[in-house]
Amino acid sequence: MAARRSGEWNVNRLLNDDFKEQVRNRTDLLALVGESVALRPQRGGRDYVGLCPFHDDHNPSMHVYTDRQSFRCWVCDAGGDCFSFVMLRDRVEFREALELLANRAGLELPRQYKAGTAGPTVDARQKMYQVVAWAEQQFHEFLLESPQALRARRYLRDRGISDQSMVQFRLGYHPDEWEWLIAQARGKYTIADLASVKLVKEREGRGGWYDCFVDRVLFPIRDAQRRPVAFGGRVLPDSRYSEGAKYLNTDEYILFIKSKLVYGLDEARETISKSDTVVVTEGYTDCIMAHQYGLKNVVGTLGTALNDNHVSLLKRFARRVILMFDGDVAGQKATERALVKFLSQEIDLRTLMLPGGQDPADFLIAQGADALRGLLQQSVEAWEYKYRLVVERYGLDSIDSRHRILQEMLDILLEVPAAEGAGLAAKWREREQIIVGRLAQRLKVGEAFIRDRLRDMRSARQQRGTGVGGGGFRPAEMAGSETGSQPAKPAVPPLPSHPSRDDQAELDLLMAVLTHPQQIEAAAREVTPAEFQHAGLRRLYELCLMTHARGELPSFEKISLQIEDLGLSRLAVEVDERARRAAPRPDLLQHLIDYYRRRRELEMHSTEPVHELAEEPIAPVPGPATSETLDEMAKERLRRAMKQYATRARRPSGMAHPGETTDAPV
Repeated sequence: MAARRSGEWNVNRLLNDDFKEQVRNRTDLLALVGESVALRPQRGGRDYVGLCPFHDDHNPSMHVYTDRQSFRCWVCDAGGDCFSFVMLRDRVEFREALELLANRAGLELPRQYKAGTAGPTVDARQKMYQVVAWAEQQFHEFLLESPQALRARRYLRDRGISDQSMVQFRLGYHPDEWEWLIAQARGKYTIADLASVKLVKEREGRGGWYDCFVDRVLFPIRDAQRRPVAFGGRVLPDSRYSEGAKYLNTDEYILFIKSKLVYGLDEARETISKSDTVVVTEGYTDCIMAHQYGLKNVVGTLGTALNDNHVSLLKRFARRVILMFDGDVAGQKATERALVKFLSQEIDLRTLMLPGGQDPADFLIAQGADALRGLLQQSVEAWEYKYRLVVERYGLDSIDSRHRILQEMLDILLEVPAAEGAGLAAKWREREQIIVGRLAQRLKVGEAFIRDRLRDMRSARQQRGTGVGGGGFRPAEMAGSETGSQPAKPAVPPLPSHPSRDDQAELDLLMAVLTHPQQIEAAAREVTPAEFQHAGLRRLYELCLMTHARGELPSFEKISLQIEDLGLSRLAVEVDERARRAAPRPDLLQHLIDYYRRRRELEMHSTEPVHELAEEPIAPVPGPATSETLDEMAKERLRRAMKQYATRARRPSGMAHPGETTDAPV
């Protein structure tokens, strides 16, 4: 059975590579890049150069190589093939880039690339997109042109939304008629077409169908490719249905999962990418008003709490996220929930609570854009915001209040989802150390005391069998075994500017087999991927060996077909570029084989053991204890830690008590 599965995988792998090659052959990279970059020829038209769209480029540094259909920026290191360019330009994953380029080339995705064999076909999905786009046009035209939409236009203007914004965001209105859209669709789309995108519902018991958004102002919701996929409907205040739900979203279906989208990203994405900052509001109106007042990097949530999908989406576009929620209790709670989601990520999360409980739209109308920009510049780190909240709640004037503050702030660290993958885990450990250092400074205790307390809390939580990921960091292999999922792949490291001897040997070996592909057989006999130290170079060598195993000679074009990772694609371009620029050395491979043989001999004769420092064991709490006695013991330890901190603070600089360790500064 295993052999059969392996054979099926190999066949699918070949089919996938064949399809990717079809897409790439049908895509002229020069034309693709030229859609967004002005290019001029060099070297007789084999090389084109232009301003790189992926960094603030003032001196043309992006090169497009027509002979091998690849590109590279020599400043920011962006590079790859047509798939890499679309992934970078549109901030999408490989599968989405493949689908976009396949559609552009008029090719249908093979079965194994589709979301699921039970899902709709490509034609069916395209039909769904067409139906939603048609409905958007009907609603939009009715809002702008129909006398029946006067109430809707007046409502939007009263909220401060201009006619220009109504056009820009393609706002719409569904009249107070239960079968209006059904009537508009006759001769164009069937009831089944409308039902497939959740625009109509079937009447219970009586038969027949009715429209979903009667007497509502409509806000089109678009996906990452700027296609309308759903609507948010706001009932008019004077509607006879105003006692029902104020806001109503399209029911979820194959094209619309609201926990994976944000409102207004189609309008904001370019400004977000340039500023490296995205501002998140709680709704449609706040988002539209921000754009209307010139704040173009603002998006809105769709009535759901921020979740891991939102984190992944926003990370594609910006490093800094500012949560600009209403300053009421609900806004505070939403911010605290978001803090846990973002804290373990490589994101600078900041918070802005508007004064007086105002929402952003009202603040803009009352104070203007400059006032809001000023507040956004003063936005505080979300961790700092949380700390201020708990200090306001408990005060700092007693041991009990400081104990409560410490407990609540450490609870956040326990709730942070596990950072999977070695790279993320290391970064999370660094971030946790910074937080511990700040807490120590604020509460005037030693860092060691806080680390011990955090360790005790983690241990207690694990013994109770509760918690999310055991409190933040856990090894990647544990994460995979507990959740049943595979650990996240570590990021592909770039080539160091001054490579070590091992890195240089690995790079030279790849250059040798790409420049003289007939040498792959000798390389495969003598050097295994396990001997590579650099993770990215090791993966490229594995792809060369896989190509050789299929009876083909390795080349940049062939290994690129097997790459779906941006970092690896960029590395492949760099290796290929270095190989093309290097002076020919037919004897290079033999020198490298000799180098690896000598290294293996040295390793065989090396007997020096590698010792790792064992972590100091946790001292157990003596005797049985209830939660009340544990709290009292924790408070007593906190009292002693504060006293020790105060004693140390009064001591002249550089003098430490014998046997006392001094915490490193943060």
